[in-house]
Amino acid sequence: MKGAELSVLCFNDFFSANLGDRLLGRCLHAALRSELDCGVDGWDIDGKSGPEGEPATAAWSAKDVVRTLVPRRLKTQLNVRRARSRLLSQWKTAVHQRPVSAIVVGGGHLITATTEYFPVRLNAVAEFARELGVGIHIHSVGVSHPNTWQQAAGKQLHRFLQDAPIASISVRDEQSADHLVATGWRKENIRIALDPGLLAARTFEIGKRSPRQRLCVGLGIMSPAVVRAVRDAPTGIDDAFWVAAAEHLVAAGVDVYLFTTGEVGDIRAAHRLGSKLSERGIAYDGSAIAPRDDADLVSRVAGFDAIVAQRLHASIISYAVGVPSVGLGWDPKVRGFYRLTRRVDYFFDDRDAQPDDISVRVLQAAQSGLDGGLRDHHIATCEDGVRSLATLIAKGN
Repeated sequence: MKGAELSVLCFNDFFSANLGDRLLGRCLHAALRSELDCGVDGWDIDGKSGPEGEPATAAWSAKDVVRTLVPRRLKTQLNVRRARSRLLSQWKTAVHQRPVSAIVVGGGHLITATTEYFPVRLNAVAEFARELGVGIHIHSVGVSHPNTWQQAAGKQLHRFLQDAPIASISVRDEQSADHLVATGWRKENIRIALDPGLLAARTFEIGKRSPRQRLCVGLGIMSPAVVRAVRDAPTGIDDAFWVAAAEHLVAAGVDVYLFTTGEVGDIRAAHRLGSKLSERGIAYDGSAIAPRDDADLVSRVAGFDAIVAQRLHASIISYAVGVPSVGLGWDPKVRGFYRLTRRVDYFFDDRDAQPDDISVRVLQAAQSGLDGGLRDHHIATCEDGVRSLATLIAKGN
């Protein structure tokens, strides 16, 4: 499809510390460019111009002390206004006088309001789109149920969904579609478009694996604090769980690797776990704990024979590159992916998963592999979703 006159802005969490978010943004960006053959610019939804670093740890200033005295509600309002003003100013400067024909937002779990982070930024995108006079195409997003939204953040997200100039919307699974319907959207106006992360093997160069004598299993570590931030119930996946799982795998003659998708908290948790494995005399490889970037993450996962992981995009990446996975569910979106790929036998709820069961199942996964035909179908369906998006953009719908 040719359209050199088009200029499209593609918003995502491009420079998130979570490399899974960064990866799916790059996959969508690359796929759109190949379909539209035009200027498709990838923009970070928070206005970041590079990867996030470690949070600042300097001593507090007098201004910081004063901020602690400001009532929480007023502080939130000030933060919202400051973020909106910063983003709009930055985006207007970046776009200058270039003609823009459409804005794309996606993919990722963006339609959520457990905090005000995404609602604020989505409303800023909506205001920017109105000033440019263009529509917003929301593509392959995850949607959390409105009953999990915080009150103030939920109001902002509802305002975006009701008032933004949304030209089209697609979600990554049926569950997200049902959640969007709960906000007032009609089901017939919602398309399903599979997660762009499924295009990882077509977006990133993956080298050939060297022959080896032993199975290599990657354990995808996620900080328990992530679960605590999402739900009240604790997770059963703690250091003791991973130590026991690694012990079972090593006893079975498997080479164990620890890896993360790049979040600072996950990296710290993985290093802490590594210390405990060393104390127990359990051999492991920690070279994949802190991948350099999204390309390195894909390459690392592609080098395993199988993985066990909590992070959704660890499972999506492994599926994309043909590596079987076992999922540990802490959020409904993880279960949804295993339903989609017809691999529910390789999914465990994190609250009742047992290390020995996980170890047995990941070995079965490594030996059985994936259904190549089904995987190819899902990747082709994902590409069709991007192609449909490109058609809507080209038609000006």
